Amino acid sequence: MAVTIADIARRAGVTKTTVSKVLNRSRSTVRISEPTRQRIFEAVRDLNYRPSFSARCLARGRTFSIGFVCGNIHMPHYAELAALALREAEKRGYHLLISVTEWKTGANDLECLDGLLGRGVDGTIFFGNALQPGTRQYEQMVAEEFPVVLCVQDVDGLSSVISDWRPGVDEAVAHLKQRGHQTICFVGPSDPDCRGEKTRALREACDRHRMEMHHSRLDTWDVGVMERHAEELVRRSDRPTAVVAHSDHTAGAIAWGIHRAGLTIPDNVALLGMDGTQAGRYYWPPLTTVAQDRENMIRAAVEMVVNMIEKKEGPGRRVSFPTRLIVREST
Repeated sequence: MAVTIADIARRAGVTKTTVSKVLNRSRSTVRISEPTRQRIFEAVRDLNYRPSFSARCLARGRTFSIGFVCGNIHMPHYAELAALALREAEKRGYHLLISVTEWKTGANDLECLDGLLGRGVDGTIFFGNALQPGTRQYEQMVAEEFPVVLCVQDVDGLSSVISDWRPGVDEAVAHLKQRGHQTICFVGPSDPDCRGEKTRALREACDRHRMEMHHSRLDTWDVGVMERHAEELVRRSDRPTAVVAHSDHTAGAIAWGIHRAGLTIPDNVALLGMDGTQAGRYYWPPLTTVAQDRENMIRAAVEMVVNMIEKKEGPGRRVSFPTRLIVREST
């Protein structure tokens, strides 16, 4: 037979109500002593008690699940972010449901969000840029004050945890100029709304440091296409001496294209990524990158969405974390 709360109460010598309050972390005004709590937890361990998930959901009116909409997790950036979010959610007693989207297809972002809402998530962390005023999903989020945290850009009426790309990108441009480069080739999407903050920060930094910036447009996550694009770029007679990729993932593919062209990094072409993935440390050569404060960003996003779920704060708070330059051998 399954172990019940009544069994725990008998073993610990307390009432079922006391067991329920301790296991559900109730905020009752009745104080339960630490020795009593420990007896209950010992009874739980001794009897190998497993609470009924469905009963817990019914009792609290929640599913204890958080949605996480992000780009394809075959890319280290999103895989690492998802792993951080899983850890932070579990610390707070929540499960994470991950829904993967393609960055350039905004409609798919919203389909992923709809799918998670259909599964009854209590809140969502959203790595995308399609949740905008005028969309049905945005109007629903605002009207219902549904707990959602955006992690790419600020949108009126919704909470956000984003990166400030300006400080890290400014460091990167200054670093490249110090190495003798006069022109930067930025390899990234042509869509101005996709990674717009990165592009804007790079243009502003190049203006400040009086460096030229050329945009080599690349609208794909396909590694083979990115490699060929990079190989063609560096085989030109006017090849760039410094390439800035809009992500570490893209930088990895560009590195292979440079090698295939018979050139070396950084002797012939300096290469710099953006995101600050752990994987970038293991590229060859190890990748210089503009790094997000990923751990603190994810911690803040999970904390914010849980606070909204638990009615400790309302929507609309905005938090920004500065980026920084990590210099490795690729520049």
